[in-house]
Amino acid sequence: MARRQSRVLALRVLFAMEVGRQSMEDALRQEIADEPQAFAEYAREICQGDERQKERIDGLISEFSRGWTLSRLAAVDRCLLRMAAYELIEQPGIPSNAIVSEAVELASIYSTEEAPRFVNGLLARMATELGRPLSERREDAQEASEEEDGQDH
Repeated sequence: MARRQSRVLALRVLFAMEVGRQSMEDALRQEIADEPQAFAEYAREICQGDERQKERIDGLISEFSRGWTLSRLAAVDRCLLRMAAYELIEQPGIPSNAIVSEAVELASIYSTEEAPRFVNGLLARMATELGRPLSERREDAQEASEEEDGQDH
C-alpha cells in the first residue's frame, strides 16, 4: 500500500507540474506537505527521477504510443506513463508487472475508460524493450503487486 500512496502523490505532483505549470519544488511542497514521510519520500524520488530522465522517458513514450504524439495524450495519461517509465528504467527491484498493473489501476481511476488498455499496451511494449518483459500469467502480476505493496521504502 505504501508504494500505491506514493504513486498517487507523485501523480498529483506531476499533474500539477504539467497542467498547473508549477515548479517541481512548489508542486511537491503543495501536494505532499501533510502526507506521511514514507509516502512523500518515494513520491519525491519518482518526481525527481522523472525530471532527470524526462528526455529519455518522453522519447520512449513517443516511440511506443503508436500513432499518438506526446502532446495529444491526455495530461493525466502522460503523467502516469512518465511515472511508470521512470520506475521501469530506474527501479529494477520493483517487478515490472507491479509497475504496469499499478499504472493501469491508476488510469482506471483517474483517466478515461480507454486509458487503462492504452497504458497497459504501451508500458508492456516499453518493458519488453527495456529488457523487463511482463509475466504472461495474470496471477504472477497480482502476486508481484501484493508483494510490492508489503515493502517499505
